[in-house]
Amino acid sequence: MSATEQLIDSGFSLLLIFDEPALFLLFVLKGAIIGKVFPTSLFLPGYLLAISASVERVALSIAVASLGYVTGQLLIYWLSSTYGLGAVDSLPAVSISNEQITRAEALFQRYSGIGIFITNIVPFVGSFIMIPAGMSSYPIAQATFYALSSTLLNYVLIVLVVFESIELLGVL
Repeated sequence: MSATEQLIDSGFSLLLIFDEPALFLLFVLKGAIIGKVFPTSLFLPGYLLAISASVERVALSIAVASLGYVTGQLLIYWLSSTYGLGAVDSLPAVSISNEQITRAEALFQRYSGIGIFITNIVPFVGSFIMIPAGMSSYPIAQATFYALSSTLLNYVLIVLVVFESIELLGVL
């Protein structure tokens, strides 16, 4: 088993042991780019299926995951706003290519807040746009609104698709 697979297994085990606090922490790491290795689009529905979550627990977990992810994104926003790109790039396990930064800057310059909304729905893109948002001093309230609304929508859709697919296939 590779180191990445062991890390993913450990992350899922933490979810099953510590529930929402671990969910929040894993999603903070994901939002802060540090935890990009964690497949959160699999972790969230997998966790909910593993615990046979009620509708209320599903809603709570989506909210916790969304708040965690956006908290991580706001950390990236704050670091880039306060200390610049170098501070973000110096985070543990973070490597940002010039291409990622160039793409994020172009998206942000063209779409600003709507760009934050859209990139949070597209896998592997979301948090990078918070770097130019922070560096340009984009209003934090607007960045938070766009990030949180799109993250909630994204996680609701992911859970819905997985649950409906399982029901359709008659797996559970």
